[in-house]
Amino acid sequence: MARIAEWNVFEASGQRHVVGVGRNLFGGLSVTFDRKSLARFDQTPEADRYLTSVTGHVLTVSAPRASSDQPTLSVDGRPVLGGETTLPAPLTIDGAGAAITGQDLARYQLLQRRNGGGAWFYWIGGASILNSLLYAAGTQWGLVVGLGATYLIDGLATELSGTVRTPIYAFAIDVVLAASVMLIGRAARRGHLGWYAAGMVFYLLDGVLFVVVRDFLGIAVHAFALFGLLSGWRAGRALRRIESAALVAAA
Repeated sequence: MARIAEWNVFEASGQRHVVGVGRNLFGGLSVTFDRKSLARFDQTPEADRYLTSVTGHVLTVSAPRASSDQPTLSVDGRPVLGGETTLPAPLTIDGAGAAITGQDLARYQLLQRRNGGGAWFYWIGGASILNSLLYAAGTQWGLVVGLGATYLIDGLATELSGTVRTPIYAFAIDVVLAASVMLIGRAARRGHLGWYAAGMVFYLLDGVLFVVVRDFLGIAVHAFALFGLLSGWRAGRALRRIESAALVAAA
């Protein structure tokens, strides 16, 4: 990865952190904090922003869309000049700065929770496709986080066709169903809470199949996944309220 910019950030205790910006072989931008990738917080027509926090301070990396412009690092809204900075202790900023910083940090945390919850749809869809392949291969095990509906479709299709292997049309239905769940996950991670809720209801109904057959492990895993989905959906609602309030205040 080609390094574009790098900053050394020191805590008051002397502990050092490294914030880096680089481009991979495909031209994609990567922002890291102590070698761990940061997720994009938000974007504007001019730049993408990446946030993280250290000892109560908010570090913001702004990566311009224009390749000729250099990324910048700000600490609590103040730009960092040069390649290193030392964080003050305790945090001392004015009241207006504290309000903006606190709101940005809250948005970042809620965004991470929403996206983390929405990622469950990817796991569910991927596990469902894998389960269909395993069922077609004649194995007796699978991933219980996947959809019970695909097992039902495969079983019914096999019985109706009178064959040992899963009919191709049944596998095609499984793929479409699993892909639909993954598309719901994509919409959920983009903030479409209606699709997020619809996906949760569908997965809840899917869990009823495990209740009917008394698969207690499947019931437990479905309940755990639903808890993660619900936590992400609630974070999405809270994030929407914060963003709506910000728009009203700006109007």
